[in-house]
Amino acid sequence: MIDTGIGIPAEELPYLFDRFYRVDEARSRHTGGTGLGLSIAHHFVRAHGGFIRVASQSHEGTTFTVFLPIGR
Repeated sequence: MIDTGIGIPAEELPYLFDRFYRVDEARSRHTGGTGLGLSIAHHFVRAHGGFIRVASQSHEGTTFTVFLPIGR
């Protein structure tokens, strides 16, 4: 998935898949996010033998890539 939003600062990336972690508290509260979505996705993908890669630039957007093994 690729977006062209505000991006995620590099210092926030190591925590992105932690439960209840929200990059921007004020914006998340406004949109109703709980900070669980990426954690759940991360656990689901790992449970199936895969991994998620994220690349982001502030003010340019974010790319999430999900890798899942074939035929597992």
